[in-house]
Amino acid sequence: MESASALLGRFVLDLRTVVGRWVGPQKPTFSARSPRAWRVPGPAQTAGLGGRELEIVGRSAAGAGAVTLTLRDPSGAKIRFTPGQFFSVLVEVDGAPLRRAYSAASSALVEDALELTIKEVDGGRVSGLLNRSARAGDRLRVLGPSGSFTVTPTPGARRRLLLIAGGSGITPMMSIIRTILAVEAETEIALIYGNRDEASILYREALAGLAAEFTGRLTVRLALEQPPEGWPGAVGRLVSEVLTPELIGLPWPVLSASGCYLCGPEPLLRAARAALVGLGIEEETIHEERFTRPEQRAEAPARASVATRLTLRRAGGETEVIAAAGATLLEAGLAAGLAMPFSCGLGGCGACKVRLVDGEVALEEPNCLSAEERAGGFVLACVAAPLRPCTIEVPA
Repeated sequence: MESASALLGRFVLDLRTVVGRWVGPQKPTFSARSPRAWRVPGPAQTAGLGGRELEIVGRSAAGAGAVTLTLRDPSGAKIRFTPGQFFSVLVEVDGAPLRRAYSAASSALVEDALELTIKEVDGGRVSGLLNRSARAGDRLRVLGPSGSFTVTPTPGARRRLLLIAGGSGITPMMSIIRTILAVEAETEIALIYGNRDEASILYREALAGLAAEFTGRLTVRLALEQPPEGWPGAVGRLVSEVLTPELIGLPWPVLSASGCYLCGPEPLLRAARAALVGLGIEEETIHEERFTRPEQRAEAPARASVATRLTLRRAGGETEVIAAAGATLLEAGLAAGLAMPFSCGLGGCGACKVRLVDGEVALEEPNCLSAEERAGGFVLACVAAPLRPCTIEVPA
């Protein structure tokens, strides 16, 4: 029998065994290191968002420019999430509290540990620092879980799932694969995963192991933009011309997929959607994870330099509060002791969506609002700051 790595080198992994358990990494020994360039912000620095502190108990390389951190709650509390969800990591860098979103990559069945893979991005103040300096024993403050890009494990379900990922977009897919295949004995999953080169492939060994564990139920197809000589997989960026043959070549008809899940750069999302629709996939079966990366916001919009009156409407009446200079709608409501819905705190999940009835806000872009939501007057309270007196409707 070929080794798992050899099978992955053939880029279609299709073995026969039945193993459904994933074991988390063990806590390593501590090591001396230089002082960090970041620190855990306290409640005062997180503008009332709170969150929980988790301890780093494991660190491993995940690929070129990427590190996997394993986190546990020091109190022993469980860390629960639905496969596909992400967590917001809050750190303080040079005195400024920053938030970044990272998908859970571990199985949702392992509730005493959480695995986050952080790929360093160009100009990434948080990703770069965590890649270089995060170590066992350090603590991170996190919010979440957040997001609706999810697949709920259902014992007894029998379905086919198609996953298309690019680069670090593999992270939510890993959680989906690890959880769903272990829970749903009859479900099949096909993954098409694109990267720049071999060194950039995240979770390569883990994917090989999963394909070896789950008998012919996991198909993995790899595509590289800069392949080595003799590369047997797909060649080129995951555009429609490359994706369509991969989709047609799956071991089961693409039209039999009950759900198609896409995660990666915006060009990949557009190309994947076009390829799927071109093959007859219904739009409602296509789900996309659009990460909102604060570091990609060219420049934060100017906020009010003076306190601003804010009226919050909800079922049962109105409440008037004063938003401090530069505060977001969410920060103003929380500071006044109001129950404001939120989750990620960085404009990436939509949990804090409110309707702007009157007034004007500065809204950080990009964010997860759809065109329809914008047309309906909705804004995200966590990244919207009032520029003049405003009235907003808050969901009950």
